[in-house]
Amino acid sequence: MSQRNRFLIDPPVQWSIIRRMSMHWSLTILALLAIGIGVQMIYAPGNQTFGQMIARSFGAQAPLLCVMLMLYPVYVWDIVKLSHRFAGPMLRLRGILNELADGGRAMKLRFRPCDFWQETATDFNRFYEEHIRLKNRCEELENELKLMTEAAEKRESAELSA
Repeated sequence: MSQRNRFLIDPPVQWSIIRRMSMHWSLTILALLAIGIGVQMIYAPGNQTFGQMIARSFGAQAPLLCVMLMLYPVYVWDIVKLSHRFAGPMLRLRGILNELADGGRAMKLRFRPCDFWQETATDFNRFYEEHIRLKNRCEELENELKLMTEAAEKRESAELSA
């Protein structure tokens, strides 16, 4: 897969995904901590205070918390790389649509081999070919109309001068 030049291709979409993943990650950590505290409360000796149980629970779960904190950037990186597979294609599609809307002649749409929505590129390219065919036909008809109008104007001016 070719290298991309930007970390985020479509920042609003990708930041939204990162926020959602972060929320789920945080809830998972909180759930694990709550389960750990609950287990400590059930199996703790009867003479421990609630604060001692929480401290003991955090002590027991410290390695897990450290690993989870170290893995967080890996999760974010993986989410960003995965989201490139659909954000990149939509960015290219939007660019080509904007160029066509501005009257340009964009090229056919191609996605990277690992990108999602390959069928979208195929469907768009079918539309694009028909769009170009109709645009060319429209130009031909406009040229014909122009020639016919010019010929009619010449006939009128010849008839008027005669």
